[in-house]
Amino acid sequence: MLWLCILLPRLERAALHNLALWALQWSSQVSPHQCADGGDHHGNHGAAQLWLEIGASRQLFGGASTLRARIAEELAALGYSARLGIAPTPQGAALLARAGQANPAATLAALLALLRPLPLNLLALAPEQLAALHSTGLASIGELLELPPAALAQRFGPGASDYLQRLCGQAPEPLRLLRVPPQFSSRCEFPSPLTDATALLFPLQRLLAGLQGYLRSIDRAVQRYTLRLEHRQRAATCLEIGLARPAREAAPLLALARERLTALVPGAPVLALELQAPEFLQPLVLQLDCFSESAQLGEQLRSAIDRLVARLGGEAVQTLRTVADHRPERAWSTLAAQRAASPAAARAAGAAPPPRPCWLLPVPRGIEAPRELLSGPERIESGWWDGADIARDYYLARGSDGAHWWVYRDLRSNAWHLHGLWA
Repeated sequence: MLWLCILLPRLERAALHNLALWALQWSSQVSPHQCADGGDHHGNHGAAQLWLEIGASRQLFGGASTLRARIAEELAALGYSARLGIAPTPQGAALLARAGQANPAATLAALLALLRPLPLNLLALAPEQLAALHSTGLASIGELLELPPAALAQRFGPGASDYLQRLCGQAPEPLRLLRVPPQFSSRCEFPSPLTDATALLFPLQRLLAGLQGYLRSIDRAVQRYTLRLEHRQRAATCLEIGLARPAREAAPLLALARERLTALVPGAPVLALELQAPEFLQPLVLQLDCFSESAQLGEQLRSAIDRLVARLGGEAVQTLRTVADHRPERAWSTLAAQRAASPAAARAAGAAPPPRPCWLLPVPRGIEAPRELLSGPERIESGWWDGADIARDYYLARGSDGAHWWVYRDLRSNAWHLHGLWA
């Protein structure tokens, strides 16, 4: 096994939980740990450690060094100050992180080689144990490891001997691994109330990073999520963020939330922010090819729809859908754009479109008999059940200006009408 330790000198428990969810995208074995006394043995108050087993996934991400650099880059983008270490044992990875050792130790032999010259004060031992070690004249970890374990236990206590055995891989590390929750919920509290909604964007970025890691770990996506803005002595403000298609990347989810928060004026100061995503869908895979830009353009259109909906509201952005009615003027209706982009609607939209023009006149216009008919007739007789029955023969005709017309002859009156236009 190969462990990566993320050492965070200052981190609250709630933030550590969200960061552990974020780390699930890199490893299925994640163990968060926060010092029970609020600090570590090196004077860091609020210190936390996050262990990830990366031996099973390092090749997927290009090797241990590449993965370490990628995780460090994303932590910096989220505003976390962290040190990273990689070793075959969790305690070894933590010690290398404290030492600022950038080179990973892939084997126990490599770990011991890196540990030997390091000073004793990097060990995760109590201050009184470190003082006792220094009083014996020992100066480095290598000198300490040369002593017999029984002598160490007798002189410095069994805890020190047990720690050194776990450090060097001679005893297992009892880690409590993070269990993936069935639903996603993450929350952050603010040290002082926020009155500007845009100030929520940075903590929201961290919460969405946790959601991204969670979704990647379970191979799922979301099409909507909810933000709860908590206030003092009044009901929380709830914002539902919807997408045109399922997604799991934090960037588009944050972009939509930014549109909503920019226009929001909180009715009261915000004390805490909570993100909830109770429902998950299968992620939609975008198939690209070398010769067509249709897929990319479709993604750009869906992104534009999402932003318009976030800014204007769900019912303000409409799209067209077909209706099971043979009468052309009643064969379509409007639908909220995001509801039309559901997986079921997307599958239905994949069917071959009927030979109909996109532009229908509001009311069919009477015309003279066309001189040139290009195709037809297509007979449509329908509507007897609601008192608006029709009986028509439709044709594709060429107009006097060269445009394609969709015309019909009324079978009752023999009159010709223009009903639609093609470009």
